[in-house]
Amino acid sequence: MKLDAMRRARDLWLRAWPLWSVRMSALGAILTAFAAAAPDTLLQIWNGLPDDIRATFPESVADVIPTLLFVATIVVRLIPQKPVGERKSLWKSITGKVAPKAAGGIATIALAMIASVIAVEGGYVNHPADPGGETHMGITKAVAVQNGYTGPMRTLPREVAESIYYTRYLVQPGYAALVPIDAAVTAELFDTTVNMGAARPSTWFQQSTNALCGTKLVTDGRVGPGTIAAYRAWQGKLGASNLCVATLVNLDRAQAAEYARLVRVNPKRKVFYKGWIAHRVGNVDRGRCKVATS
Repeated sequence: MKLDAMRRARDLWLRAWPLWSVRMSALGAILTAFAAAAPDTLLQIWNGLPDDIRATFPESVADVIPTLLFVATIVVRLIPQKPVGERKSLWKSITGKVAPKAAGGIATIALAMIASVIAVEGGYVNHPADPGGETHMGITKAVAVQNGYTGPMRTLPREVAESIYYTRYLVQPGYAALVPIDAAVTAELFDTTVNMGAARPSTWFQQSTNALCGTKLVTDGRVGPGTIAAYRAWQGKLGASNLCVATLVNLDRAQAAEYARLVRVNPKRKVFYKGWIAHRVGNVDRGRCKVATS
């Protein structure tokens, strides 16, 4: 439960940070804390400024700063900001690939998913035990090249990574159409696909739907209109929230078993096992199932 709460807090922070009002509030909190913790240091900095600069500000400027930051926070909150999902790079990838009415919502959710994955994957890595070789933000060099990037992996632009994530791991496996139906399950499928490709999580999703709903989907690892229609139909019968939670449990169980198998087949991968379990199994908060259906 504690881990779920931490992950949920992280997701909320990733969504909130792009807002200038949040950044301004954070700056104010940092300055206030610093002033309380080290007032002498601030005084030394002030006294160290040239006389002409100090003369520009009143002596009581320190007392006014919190008020100015408070006012600035309100002002920037009133200024219209584009939704996070409308960042130009990813928005270009999305427009034309989903219905215009749904584009905004899908874009916002997609960017939140991508931000969460990048936060877990981190920056540039070239681990000798990783068969993927060079990776940056979770994108392997091979995948980057396949998508037209030929520069150094250390300097892979974030917008390129976002575009690859959206196209290769959300649209191509068929998950984009599932976003407005069950964003939590989509997030789980997306995250697992980033880690091990689409075939296995897509197959597990079909197997789970068959087991929970009594459907007879062909478990071919391809999430198409038939798979999504079957899942959606049973949301009304079993309850969307209940089906969501049960599906996440099944997907996590299958994923954990696959990680154990990978380590048995190749013991060198044991170095990754704890990280896989900690960050990729149970990483989608079950509370999102209730939020999605409320």
